[in-house]
Amino acid sequence: MLNGSDTLAGVHISVKATLFKPLSFLWVVTTIGLPGLLFYSASRTYRALEDQKIVYLRSRMAAVAARLETLPASVPADQVLGNLDEEPGLLDVIVLDPPQDVSKDPLAALWLGRELFRTQSVRVYDRLAFRAYVPIHRQNGLRLARIDLAESTADFLVEHARHHLWIVAAGSLVFIALSLLTAWSVRRLVQAEHRQLELEHLAHIGKMSAILAHEIRNPLGTIKGFAQLLAEKLSPQHANLLNPILSETARLEGLVTDLLLYGRPAQLSLRATSTFEVAEKLRAHAEQIRGRAKFYSRVADVTFETDANLLEQALLNLLKNAVEALQDRPEGLVGIEVDRTAGEVVWRVLDDGPGMSIEARQQLFEPFYTSKASGTGLGLSITRKLVNALGGRITIEDRPGGGTVAEIRLPHRVSVSAA
Repeated sequence: MLNGSDTLAGVHISVKATLFKPLSFLWVVTTIGLPGLLFYSASRTYRALEDQKIVYLRSRMAAVAARLETLPASVPADQVLGNLDEEPGLLDVIVLDPPQDVSKDPLAALWLGRELFRTQSVRVYDRLAFRAYVPIHRQNGLRLARIDLAESTADFLVEHARHHLWIVAAGSLVFIALSLLTAWSVRRLVQAEHRQLELEHLAHIGKMSAILAHEIRNPLGTIKGFAQLLAEKLSPQHANLLNPILSETARLEGLVTDLLLYGRPAQLSLRATSTFEVAEKLRAHAEQIRGRAKFYSRVADVTFETDANLLEQALLNLLKNAVEALQDRPEGLVGIEVDRTAGEVVWRVLDDGPGMSIEARQQLFEPFYTSKASGTGLGLSITRKLVNALGGRITIEDRPGGGTVAEIRLPHRVSVSAA
């Protein structure tokens, strides 16, 4: 039974999760849409001014061509540029005479009047130039003027737009980076708050479990004691009627023990412990609970500082789960493996059972969740609590070939006496 604060915590988490989704969508739209819109607007302005730059260069080209029309025929072709040196940005001017066979000339369309002018972008004297071929009429007939104008002369049209585009691009990247950092911070804050609420919720459950365990233990002991006493007084035939009471009280004793373990903080008693020592105790337990399952162990000899009792309890819970997973496969295999890696002692409990369902995987360490017909749902919660108290971490995953592997990684601490 949950109290009011637990219910409110659950509602608080649910409301936050409901509100977080539309806010996340709005944040994504704003973070991507606003910089994108600003960049699109700046780039359109820049492209429009680039078009105006071409228009300006064409007008300058037309002005030069008009001046060429008025030059006297006596001016030599190699002196034409000198008569136009006051024209800004003018790099070169060449007056071309008509070829002998106009039809084969690349500029035939201009010679024959099918084009008014032709332009292209070229590099002249290591500068980008706007080159134009324009027909002009001189006293001695039709000629083509090749006019090269420096493109930089029109940069004043796009200079500010180019700077604005770079500023918008840089500002958009900074805005996106800050937005991502803010989102990451908010997400971490929400996760921390969610975790805090979960811890408070679990603390309430633990406190309630300890209270219930103490309240149940005394009447349970009385029931068990009187049932055993009555079984001794009755004949064997009638004493068998008390077996369900004794078996159920034993099951309730297990539940009370689990509740006390879950609700009571773990008390560490560290000492130098050999992996062989713990493995031998687990092997003895395995002989009692394995049923028809086959058991094997592969243990590396490592001495490290830990609480052997807490570690044994955690591994025993995993071992029981592995054996229970093989109820439909009595000839299954259960194993314990111990390895030493860089700075860690790795314990594995393996089985070749059916593996975990999706629901079980999602609620793996949830207290009071169990898929068994008779179980408290506290075994894995207690195991994780014990492992955390030992400074380690636990993972449970499906094996590629079938079955499950539970892995506990503990720090390889060496005590002074062991060293």
